[in-house]
Amino acid sequence: MKVEPMLILPIVLYLFFCASYFWSVDPLHTIKGLGRLVPLLIFPLAFSAIPKFTLKQFHIILSYFSISNVILGVLFIVTASINFIHKKSFSVFTYHELVLFLDLNAIYVSVFFSISYFYLLSKQHKKPLEKGAIVFLGILILLLSSKMLIVSFVLCNIIFLVFYKGISYLKNYKTLIVILALTTVFAATSHQVIKRFIIETTTNFDEVLQKEKFNKIYPWTGSSIRILQLRILKDQIQEENIFWKGFGLYASRNNLKERHLDFNTYYGYHSYNYHNMYAQILSELGIFGLLFLLLILILNIKKAIQSSIFLFLIFNIVFFMVFFTESILWVHRGIFFFIILYCLFNRTVFSSHILKEAL
Repeated sequence: MKVEPMLILPIVLYLFFCASYFWSVDPLHTIKGLGRLVPLLIFPLAFSAIPKFTLKQFHIILSYFSISNVILGVLFIVTASINFIHKKSFSVFTYHELVLFLDLNAIYVSVFFSISYFYLLSKQHKKPLEKGAIVFLGILILLLSSKMLIVSFVLCNIIFLVFYKGISYLKNYKTLIVILALTTVFAATSHQVIKRFIIETTTNFDEVLQKEKFNKIYPWTGSSIRILQLRILKDQIQEENIFWKGFGLYASRNNLKERHLDFNTYYGYHSYNYHNMYAQILSELGIFGLLFLLLILILNIKKAIQSSIFLFLIFNIVFFMVFFTESILWVHRGIFFFIILYCLFNRTVFSSHILKEAL
Protein backbone atom coordinates (compact mmCIF):
# COMPACT_ATOMS: atom_id res chain seq x y z
CA MET A 1 0.00 0.00 0.00
CA LYS A 2 1.46 3.33 -1.11
CA VAL A 3 0.56 6.33 1.02
CA GLU A 4 0.44 9.70 -0.73
CA PRO A 5 2.85 12.36 0.65
CA MET A 6 -0.06 14.67 1.56
CA LEU A 7 -1.76 11.83 3.45
CA ILE A 8 1.44 11.04 5.34
CA LEU A 9 1.38 14.50 6.93
CA PRO A 10 -1.69 14.00 9.21
CA ILE A 11 -0.30 10.57 10.17
CA VAL A 12 2.99 12.16 11.23
CA LEU A 13 1.04 14.82 13.13
CA TYR A 14 -0.85 12.09 15.00
CA LEU A 15 2.42 10.29 15.84
CA PHE A 16 3.67 13.59 17.24
CA PHE A 17 0.52 13.69 19.39
CA CYS A 18 1.42 10.19 20.62
CA ALA A 19 4.94 11.29 21.47
CA SER A 20 3.57 14.10 23.65
CA TYR A 21 2.38 11.44 26.11
CA PHE A 22 5.95 11.12 27.36
CA TRP A 23 6.12 14.76 28.50
CA SER A 24 2.41 15.37 29.16
CA VAL A 25 1.49 16.98 32.48
CA ASP A 26 -1.80 15.07 32.33
CA PRO A 27 -1.21 11.60 30.76
CA LEU A 28 -4.82 10.46 31.32
CA HIS A 29 -6.24 13.34 29.29
CA THR A 30 -3.57 12.81 26.64
CA ILE A 31 -4.67 9.19 26.20
CA LYS A 32 -8.27 10.41 25.91
CA GLY A 33 -7.18 12.93 23.29
CA LEU A 34 -5.33 10.27 21.30
CA GLY A 35 -8.55 8.28 21.11
CA ARG A 36 -10.54 11.28 19.98
CA LEU A 37 -8.01 12.31 17.30
CA VAL A 38 -7.34 8.82 15.93
CA PRO A 39 -9.21 9.75 12.68
CA LEU A 40 -5.99 11.58 11.72
CA LEU A 41 -4.36 8.15 11.56
CA ILE A 42 -7.21 5.91 10.40
CA PHE A 43 -8.65 7.91 7.49
CA PRO A 44 -5.39 8.63 5.64
CA LEU A 45 -4.52 4.92 5.86
CA ALA A 46 -8.03 3.90 4.78
CA PHE A 47 -8.07 6.31 1.82
CA SER A 48 -4.62 5.06 0.79
CA ALA A 49 -5.87 1.47 0.73
CA ILE A 50 -8.59 2.18 -1.85
CA PRO A 51 -8.28 3.34 -5.47
CA LYS A 52 -8.12 7.05 -6.16
CA PHE A 53 -11.44 8.77 -6.78
CA THR A 54 -12.39 9.88 -10.25
CA LEU A 55 -13.89 13.30 -10.81
CA LYS A 56 -17.27 11.64 -11.36
CA GLN A 57 -17.08 9.86 -8.00
CA PHE A 58 -15.99 13.11 -6.40
CA HIS A 59 -19.11 14.83 -7.74
CA ILE A 60 -21.37 11.99 -6.55
CA ILE A 61 -20.02 12.23 -3.00
CA LEU A 62 -20.36 16.01 -2.84
CA SER A 63 -23.83 15.88 -4.43
CA TYR A 64 -25.18 13.50 -1.80
CA PHE A 65 -23.51 15.55 0.92
CA SER A 66 -25.15 18.72 -0.41
CA ILE A 67 -28.57 17.05 -0.68
CA SER A 68 -28.24 15.97 2.95
CA ASN A 69 -27.42 19.52 4.00
CA VAL A 70 -30.40 20.93 2.12
CA ILE A 71 -32.71 18.42 3.85
CA LEU A 72 -31.14 19.34 7.18
CA GLY A 73 -31.69 23.01 6.39
CA VAL A 74 -35.36 22.39 5.66
CA LEU A 75 -35.71 20.68 9.05
CA PHE A 76 -34.10 23.69 10.73
CA ILE A 77 -36.50 26.12 9.07
CA VAL A 78 -39.58 23.98 9.81
CA THR A 79 -38.59 23.60 13.48
CA ALA A 80 -37.79 27.30 13.77
CA SER A 81 -41.21 28.16 12.27
CA ILE A 82 -42.92 26.02 14.91
CA ASN A 83 -40.86 27.70 17.64
CA PHE A 84 -41.76 31.10 16.22
CA ILE A 85 -45.46 30.36 16.73
CA HIS A 86 -44.79 29.92 20.45
CA LYS A 87 -42.06 32.54 21.05
CA LYS A 88 -43.10 35.23 18.55
CA SER A 89 -39.43 36.12 18.10
CA PHE A 90 -37.42 36.06 14.87
CA SER A 91 -34.36 35.08 16.92
CA VAL A 92 -35.46 31.44 16.56
CA PHE A 93 -34.37 31.67 12.91
CA THR A 94 -30.83 32.75 13.73
CA TYR A 95 -27.54 31.57 15.24
CA HIS A 96 -27.59 28.70 17.76
CA GLU A 97 -31.38 28.82 18.18
CA LEU A 98 -31.82 27.74 14.56
CA VAL A 99 -29.96 24.46 15.17
CA LEU A 100 -30.95 23.99 18.80
CA PHE A 101 -33.35 21.10 18.26
CA LEU A 102 -30.43 18.86 17.21
CA ASP A 103 -28.15 20.37 19.86
CA LEU A 104 -25.68 21.51 17.20
CA ASN A 105 -23.29 24.45 17.02
CA ALA A 106 -24.13 27.19 14.50
CA ILE A 107 -20.48 27.68 13.58
CA TYR A 108 -19.91 24.02 12.67
CA VAL A 109 -23.17 23.83 10.74
CA SER A 110 -22.12 26.97 8.85
CA VAL A 111 -18.90 25.22 7.82
CA PHE A 112 -20.85 22.20 6.51
CA PHE A 113 -23.29 24.39 4.61
CA SER A 114 -20.49 26.55 3.17
CA ILE A 115 -18.81 23.55 1.55
CA SER A 116 -22.11 22.48 -0.03
CA TYR A 117 -22.92 26.02 -1.12
CA PHE A 118 -19.61 26.52 -2.89
CA TYR A 119 -19.68 23.04 -4.40
CA LEU A 120 -23.03 23.77 -6.05
CA LEU A 121 -21.96 27.28 -6.99
CA SER A 122 -18.84 25.96 -8.75
CA LYS A 123 -20.74 23.50 -10.94
CA GLN A 124 -20.79 24.63 -14.55
CA HIS A 125 -24.10 23.00 -15.43
CA LYS A 126 -26.66 23.59 -12.69
CA LYS A 127 -30.12 22.08 -12.56
CA PRO A 128 -33.00 24.33 -11.41
CA LEU A 129 -33.13 22.55 -8.03
CA GLU A 130 -29.40 23.08 -7.57
CA LYS A 131 -29.80 26.80 -8.25
CA GLY A 132 -32.54 26.90 -5.64
CA ALA A 133 -30.31 24.99 -3.22
CA ILE A 134 -27.54 27.58 -3.70
CA VAL A 135 -29.89 30.38 -2.68
CA PHE A 136 -31.34 28.34 0.19
CA LEU A 137 -27.92 27.39 1.62
CA GLY A 138 -26.69 30.96 1.21
CA ILE A 139 -29.70 32.18 3.21
CA LEU A 140 -29.04 29.61 5.94
CA ILE A 141 -25.38 30.65 6.21
CA LEU A 142 -26.49 34.24 6.78
CA LEU A 143 -29.16 33.18 9.27
CA LEU A 144 -26.65 31.16 11.26
CA SER A 145 -24.88 34.50 11.85
CA SER A 146 -21.37 33.19 12.50
CA LYS A 147 -19.21 36.28 12.10
CA MET A 148 -16.09 34.52 10.83
CA LEU A 149 -18.12 32.32 8.48
CA ILE A 150 -19.96 35.33 7.06
CA VAL A 151 -16.61 37.03 6.41
CA SER A 152 -15.23 33.90 4.71
CA PHE A 153 -18.53 33.48 2.83
CA VAL A 154 -18.25 36.97 1.36
CA LEU A 155 -14.52 36.56 0.64
CA CYS A 156 -14.98 33.22 -1.14
CA ASN A 157 -17.85 34.58 -3.24
CA ILE A 158 -15.62 37.46 -4.33
CA ILE A 159 -12.84 35.00 -5.24
CA PHE A 160 -15.31 32.96 -7.27
CA LEU A 161 -16.63 35.97 -9.17
CA VAL A 162 -13.28 37.64 -9.81
CA PHE A 163 -10.90 34.74 -10.41
CA TYR A 164 -13.10 31.88 -11.58
CA LYS A 165 -15.96 33.50 -13.43
CA GLY A 166 -14.83 37.03 -14.18
CA ILE A 167 -16.62 40.31 -13.53
CA SER A 168 -18.68 39.78 -16.69
CA TYR A 169 -20.50 36.99 -14.83
CA LEU A 170 -22.27 39.74 -12.86
CA LYS A 171 -24.01 40.86 -16.04
CA ASN A 172 -26.00 37.61 -16.11
CA TYR A 173 -29.53 38.34 -14.88
CA LYS A 174 -29.73 34.99 -13.06
CA THR A 175 -26.63 35.89 -11.08
CA LEU A 176 -28.14 39.24 -10.21
CA ILE A 177 -31.33 37.51 -9.00
CA VAL A 178 -29.31 35.26 -6.66
CA ILE A 179 -27.34 38.24 -5.33
CA LEU A 180 -30.57 40.19 -4.86
CA ALA A 181 -32.18 37.28 -2.99
CA LEU A 182 -29.22 36.91 -0.64
CA THR A 183 -29.05 40.67 -0.12
CA THR A 184 -32.78 40.77 0.69
CA VAL A 185 -32.41 37.99 3.26
CA PHE A 186 -29.37 39.67 4.75
CA ALA A 187 -31.35 42.91 5.07
CA ALA A 188 -34.26 41.03 6.69
CA THR A 189 -31.98 39.35 9.21
CA SER A 190 -29.46 42.17 9.43
CA HIS A 191 -30.66 43.29 12.84
CA GLN A 192 -29.43 40.07 14.44
CA VAL A 193 -26.27 39.82 12.33
CA ILE A 194 -25.30 43.48 12.58
CA LYS A 195 -26.10 43.45 16.29
CA ARG A 196 -23.55 40.65 16.76
CA PHE A 197 -20.91 42.64 14.85
CA ILE A 198 -21.71 45.82 16.79
CA ILE A 199 -21.39 43.99 20.11
CA GLU A 200 -17.82 43.10 19.15
CA THR A 201 -16.99 46.82 18.83
CA THR A 202 -17.70 47.21 22.55
CA THR A 203 -14.71 45.02 23.40
CA ASN A 204 -12.28 46.86 25.67
CA PHE A 205 -9.02 45.34 24.47
CA ASP A 206 -6.80 47.17 26.96
CA GLU A 207 -8.96 46.09 29.87
CA VAL A 208 -9.02 42.43 28.81
CA LEU A 209 -5.23 42.46 28.41
CA GLN A 210 -4.46 44.23 31.71
CA LYS A 211 -7.29 43.69 34.19
CA GLU A 212 -6.25 41.45 37.12
CA LYS A 213 -9.72 40.33 38.21
CA PHE A 214 -13.01 40.05 36.34
CA ASN A 215 -16.39 39.58 37.94
CA LYS A 216 -18.98 36.93 37.21
CA ILE A 217 -21.11 39.32 35.13
CA TYR A 218 -18.33 40.94 33.09
CA PRO A 219 -19.74 41.85 29.60
CA TRP A 220 -17.77 39.36 27.55
CA THR A 221 -17.90 39.33 23.75
CA GLY A 222 -16.70 36.65 21.36
CA SER A 223 -13.54 38.67 20.72
CA SER A 224 -12.81 39.52 24.35
CA ILE A 225 -12.99 35.94 25.65
CA ARG A 226 -10.70 34.79 22.85
CA ILE A 227 -8.26 37.61 23.60
CA LEU A 228 -8.26 36.56 27.26
CA GLN A 229 -7.43 33.01 26.15
CA LEU A 230 -4.48 34.37 24.16
CA ARG A 231 -3.40 36.41 27.18
CA ILE A 232 -3.50 33.25 29.26
CA LEU A 233 -1.45 31.43 26.61
CA LYS A 234 1.16 34.18 26.74
CA ASP A 235 1.36 33.81 30.53
CA GLN A 236 1.56 30.03 30.21
CA ILE A 237 4.48 30.27 27.77
CA GLN A 238 6.32 32.60 30.15
CA GLU A 239 5.54 30.75 33.38
CA GLU A 240 5.08 27.09 32.42
CA ASN A 241 7.92 26.64 29.93
CA ILE A 242 5.64 25.22 27.22
CA PHE A 243 6.99 27.03 24.15
CA TRP A 244 9.02 24.09 22.82
CA LYS A 245 6.96 21.04 23.82
CA GLY A 246 3.64 22.27 25.20
CA PHE A 247 1.64 20.71 28.03
CA GLY A 248 0.99 17.56 25.99
CA LEU A 249 -2.07 16.64 23.94
CA TYR A 250 -5.32 17.58 25.76
CA ALA A 251 -3.24 18.43 28.85
CA SER A 252 -3.82 22.20 28.98
CA ARG A 253 -7.30 22.08 30.52
CA ASN A 254 -6.44 22.10 34.20
CA ASN A 255 -4.00 24.98 33.83
CA LEU A 256 -6.55 26.93 31.82
CA LYS A 257 -9.19 26.35 34.49
CA GLU A 258 -6.84 27.44 37.29
CA ARG A 259 -6.05 30.68 35.50
CA HIS A 260 -9.74 31.40 34.88
CA LEU A 261 -10.34 30.88 38.60
CA ASP A 262 -7.57 33.39 39.32
CA PHE A 263 -9.20 35.87 36.94
CA ASN A 264 -12.59 35.24 38.59
CA THR A 265 -14.35 34.72 35.26
CA TYR A 266 -17.81 33.26 34.75
CA TYR A 267 -17.71 29.57 35.69
CA GLY A 268 -19.00 28.54 32.26
CA TYR A 269 -15.69 29.64 30.75
CA HIS A 270 -13.66 27.41 33.06
CA SER A 271 -14.16 24.42 30.77
CA TYR A 272 -13.47 26.35 27.55
CA ASN A 273 -10.62 25.44 25.24
CA TYR A 274 -8.67 28.24 23.54
CA HIS A 275 -11.28 28.69 20.79
CA ASN A 276 -8.31 29.10 18.46
CA MET A 277 -6.79 26.06 16.75
CA TYR A 278 -3.39 27.71 16.41
CA ALA A 279 -3.28 28.67 20.09
CA GLN A 280 -4.58 25.24 21.09
CA ILE A 281 -1.85 23.33 19.34
CA LEU A 282 0.89 25.74 20.44
CA SER A 283 -0.21 25.28 24.06
CA GLU A 284 -0.32 21.50 23.90
CA LEU A 285 2.31 20.57 21.27
CA GLY A 286 4.62 23.59 21.39
CA ILE A 287 6.08 25.57 18.51
CA PHE A 288 6.96 22.46 16.49
CA GLY A 289 3.36 21.26 16.59
CA LEU A 290 2.15 24.67 15.41
CA LEU A 291 4.71 24.83 12.61
CA PHE A 292 3.75 21.35 11.43
CA LEU A 293 0.04 22.26 11.33
CA LEU A 294 0.91 25.39 9.32
CA LEU A 295 3.04 23.26 6.98
CA ILE A 296 0.05 20.99 6.29
CA LEU A 297 -2.19 23.98 5.56
CA ILE A 298 0.36 25.73 3.33
CA LEU A 299 1.13 22.61 1.27
CA ASN A 300 -2.58 21.87 0.92
CA ILE A 301 -3.31 25.42 -0.24
CA LYS A 302 -0.44 25.15 -2.72
CA LYS A 303 -1.85 21.90 -4.11
CA ALA A 304 -5.35 23.43 -4.31
CA ILE A 305 -4.05 26.37 -6.33
CA GLN A 306 -2.12 24.04 -8.65
CA SER A 307 -5.23 21.90 -9.20
CA SER A 308 -7.35 24.94 -10.18
CA ILE A 309 -10.27 23.28 -8.39
CA PHE A 310 -12.29 26.06 -6.80
CA LEU A 311 -13.85 23.95 -4.02
CA PHE A 312 -10.42 22.58 -3.01
CA LEU A 313 -9.23 26.15 -2.49
CA ILE A 314 -12.41 27.11 -0.63
CA PHE A 315 -11.99 24.15 1.73
CA ASN A 316 -8.57 25.46 2.72
CA ILE A 317 -9.65 29.09 3.05
CA VAL A 318 -12.66 28.25 5.22
CA PHE A 319 -10.70 26.07 7.63
CA PHE A 320 -7.72 28.44 7.70
CA MET A 321 -10.04 31.24 8.83
CA VAL A 322 -12.20 29.17 11.21
CA PHE A 323 -9.03 27.95 12.96
CA PHE A 324 -8.65 31.51 14.30
CA THR A 325 -11.94 31.32 16.23
CA GLU A 326 -12.47 27.61 16.93
CA SER A 327 -10.35 24.66 18.10
CA ILE A 328 -12.27 22.74 15.48
CA LEU A 329 -9.97 19.71 15.27
CA TRP A 330 -10.42 19.08 18.99
CA VAL A 331 -14.15 18.43 18.47
CA HIS A 332 -15.51 15.14 17.08
CA ARG A 333 -17.58 16.57 14.25
CA GLY A 334 -14.78 18.98 13.37
CA ILE A 335 -11.96 16.42 13.12
CA PHE A 336 -14.10 13.94 11.16
CA PHE A 337 -15.28 16.56 8.68
CA PHE A 338 -11.83 18.05 8.16
CA ILE A 339 -9.87 14.83 7.69
CA ILE A 340 -12.46 13.16 5.43
CA LEU A 341 -12.56 16.14 3.07
CA TYR A 342 -8.78 16.53 3.31
CA CYS A 343 -8.31 12.92 2.22
CA LEU A 344 -11.00 13.16 -0.46
CA PHE A 345 -9.37 16.19 -2.11
CA ASN A 346 -5.93 14.61 -1.97
CA ARG A 347 -7.09 11.24 -3.35
CA THR A 348 -9.16 12.56 -6.26
CA VAL A 349 -7.71 12.65 -9.77
CA PHE A 350 -8.55 16.08 -11.16
CA SER A 351 -7.65 15.30 -14.78
CA SER A 352 -6.61 18.31 -16.80
CA HIS A 353 -8.65 17.35 -19.87
CA ILE A 354 -11.90 17.38 -17.88
CA LEU A 355 -10.97 20.20 -15.54
CA LYS A 356 -13.64 22.53 -16.90
CA GLU A 357 -16.32 20.08 -15.79
CA ALA A 358 -15.32 20.69 -12.18
CA LEU A 359 -15.65 24.44 -12.39
